[in-house]
Amino acid sequence: MTAANPTPFGPRAGIVLTVLGAVLLLGFLLLSGFGEDINRQVGRVPGPAAKGATGFQALHDILARTPGFEVRMLRERGDYATDDLLILTPDRSVTAADLGEIVRQRIEHPTLIILPKWQTERDGLTGTRERRTDAIDFGAGRIGAMLSNVAETRYDRMPGVRRPQNQNDLPSFGPVERPATISGRAITPLVSINRGGALLARVAGSDTYILADPDLANNYGMRDPRNAVAMVAVLEWMGIAAPGRIAFDLTLHYRPGDRNLVKLMFTPPFIAVTIALLAAAALAGWASIARFGPPLRDVRALAFGKAALLDTVAALTRAAGKAGAGGGAYADTMRDWLGQRMRAPGHLHGESLAAWIEAQRPGYAARDQRLRRAGNESELVSAAQGLHDWRQETA
Repeated sequence: MTAANPTPFGPRAGIVLTVLGAVLLLGFLLLSGFGEDINRQVGRVPGPAAKGATGFQALHDILARTPGFEVRMLRERGDYATDDLLILTPDRSVTAADLGEIVRQRIEHPTLIILPKWQTERDGLTGTRERRTDAIDFGAGRIGAMLSNVAETRYDRMPGVRRPQNQNDLPSFGPVERPATISGRAITPLVSINRGGALLARVAGSDTYILADPDLANNYGMRDPRNAVAMVAVLEWMGIAAPGRIAFDLTLHYRPGDRNLVKLMFTPPFIAVTIALLAAAALAGWASIARFGPPLRDVRALAFGKAALLDTVAALTRAAGKAGAGGGAYADTMRDWLGQRMRAPGHLHGESLAAWIEAQRPGYAARDQRLRRAGNESELVSAAQGLHDWRQETA
């Protein structure tokens, strides 16, 4: 900060800080509004492609390498009408509306819903290791609420390790730790727990299947060869309409997030209004910078320096209305000063000194009298200027 520039920042620094602040504010708004969507796109890998314990990459790879199977990832919502067996792997953020919309479009096509079970977090920096924190606590019917547009169900967890029991001639699965089961009037068990609900069930009157316990199909469960063999057989049995054709759904993981005010501002059709407002704000800021410039410093009432002191005395004299009354005093001062400069005899004073100066340099007396007769400030200034000019001419 200097006397010439009283602001702590220069113009360039101010512009840079303003632009940087605007960019950061815009980034904050966008992340606030689209953070959930961005997290789905670049965050945790979706279940069918996840290599952690709760992912289904192993099942995908086993099916892809098994002769007679054709496996693909379904990424477009317009492909729901396929005859392929569609495998849905919803997570905790999926709502009943999201799940019900897909099932509604596939009412005549086979669909397998694999429900979530464990709550995990990444173990270390690698994405292939997970650490189980706890079983998901869905509270009062959260799973039932997720399935409410599919079938009326009850979700239960059983303690210990239990052995599944098949209701048909399919290969048996291995033991399951703390199995998750569902039950309900519209649920037809295919694989169940003794004196418990269904691990794998079919929704009555449809080709929709629900796997309540994902440990029969996820990477953790595929460690047991019995689960791998049984799961391949089950999927082959479910997909009779299109044998061997299986599609893993990714749309649930990359679906649009909830609407909010920020999304409304930055998505069509209102994005045009937002751009116009931002442009108007930028133009207003630029105009204010060019118009107002740097702030002005406060002016001192009494400035420093001899010239400032004289200006102050003159201003006070003028304010008191005495500016025109100083002619006689100024004339006496100039007479004595001229006498010293012209080396007048020491005994001469007053009118005798003025007469001596007039005798030496004619024209002085008239200008001296004009000074003494001045009645206002303008006459005084004019007379003083005339005396100054005469002195310059006769020097």
